[in-house]
Amino acid sequence: DGAAYVHLYVAGSAELTVGGRTVTLLQETQYPWGESVRIVVQPDQEAEFTVALRIPGWCRKAALRVNGKAVGLSRLMDKGYAKITRTWKRGDRIDLALAMPVERIEANPNVGSDCGRVALLRGPVLYCLEEVDNGPQLNDIALPRSAKLRAKFEAGLLGGVAALVGRGVRRDGSRWAERLYQDGRSKTKSVPIKAVPYCVWDNRKAGEMLVWVREQ
Repeated sequence: DGAAYVHLYVAGSAELTVGGRTVTLLQETQYPWGESVRIVVQPDQEAEFTVALRIPGWCRKAALRVNGKAVGLSRLMDKGYAKITRTWKRGDRIDLALAMPVERIEANPNVGSDCGRVALLRGPVLYCLEEVDNGPQLNDIALPRSAKLRAKFEAGLLGGVAALVGRGVRRDGSRWAERLYQDGRSKTKSVPIKAVPYCVWDNRKAGEMLVWVREQ
């Protein structure tokens, strides 16, 4: 009765009854592509109640401001929610920043097919490589441990998504011709790589897809 819980960060508005009063929450965000969420609180009149914001389990660093003033999160946390209790008036602003660095995740060593490989994660989104962006034989691509990956929002890609771009390496296939095996180590070359959200793969040309990428 005395709290409004925000579970999902999606641009839009919601009208709620909180403590017998009508409260409208206006949400502005590009989540999950962007790190920032703004919620404008619009009670029908000034009233004290709680706005509880979910802090996702994947987020290792979050920051909160109310009307531009920083608020310490640690003292507000309760079972995964940041609970802000105050007297709210029309136009009060909550700004939540959820840090989304590009991360590499490993699988348990008992998953033999994924040993020596990593998957790419940014915020709540898992990524994959597709042949349409990276060429065939995706398993021949390796990601150096020192390789820097960055997020790049592309409005014209798959309805508008944040892709991950950087550079990997793959073997130079010019010496192989039709040979099945050969001695020595193949030369490698640096190649651009691009990863797209796993949730939208297979919506362009047919081809290979890879989640677990070899790490070099």
